[in-house]
Amino acid sequence: MSGPQTAQFPYRHTQIGYPMFGGMAVGTFTQARALVRDKRAGRPRWWWHVPGWLTFAALMLAFSRLTVQVDETRISVGFGGGLARRRVELHTIEAASAVKIPWLAGWGIRLTPQGWLYNAWGRDAVRLRFAGGRRFTIGTDEPEALLAAIARAREIRAAA
Repeated sequence: MSGPQTAQFPYRHTQIGYPMFGGMAVGTFTQARALVRDKRAGRPRWWWHVPGWLTFAALMLAFSRLTVQVDETRISVGFGGGLARRRVELHTIEAASAVKIPWLAGWGIRLTPQGWLYNAWGRDAVRLRFAGGRRFTIGTDEPEALLAAIARAREIRAAA
């Protein structure tokens, strides 16, 4: 096979959430402008803006990258440097399918009517279904490659 159906194994892919960078730029600009305005006005507490500014920038940076890894035993999904991570054991998955996420579902970590969603941006995703009907959706810009990696990992696990 060639093209997007073929996935390197073990699979690792990082998706960049470009809209997060846009939001970060607007928010950072707004905070910096308020900080400069207060300092010029001689307000004694202008430095109170700094912790909020740094917290905002850190959260935006942390949630702007979603990394998905698939190996022989599990799928790991995490934002940033592992700040918010979820691991799913392969043997617990009943089915995996490519889906389109409604645009209202948003970005980041969300609890939707279809279960938990981890999404950096975009509408393409892979939905995992577990025993008991639980679902977990992983936003990705290459759903076919992720599905191929999951199928390959399940084959390896079944053969072992």
